[in-house]
Amino acid sequence: MFLVKLMVSLAVLAGAAEVAKRSSFAGAAIIALPLTSMLSMVWLYWDTRDAARVSEFARDIFFLVPASLAFFLPFLVESRTHWAFWQNFALGVVLAVLGIAFTRYMLR
Repeated sequence: MFLVKLMVSLAVLAGAAEVAKRSSFAGAAIIALPLTSMLSMVWLYWDTRDAARVSEFARDIFFLVPASLAFFLPFLVESRTHWAFWQNFALGVVLAVLGIAFTRYMLR
């Protein structure tokens, strides 16, 4: 079953990347859908049949999404900073991790 989950999940992500080659907006629209969250929720329910656990998972995702959006901030100002992709990526990861840690702290 793990291989089925892996193949479906990879197909969705690879498909979005392929679409983005042709149209960045269309690729972004696909990824802006909570596809990974939806797939994860389906897989979690499939494996556990525990609706309460899925609901808790969905709640946690809901509160963490805004914090994770900090990842994109360096890319939004790239035209001013002219940083390389990997610099923007690394800073985005740091910002997202800090945002998620702060959100977790605030939710306690």
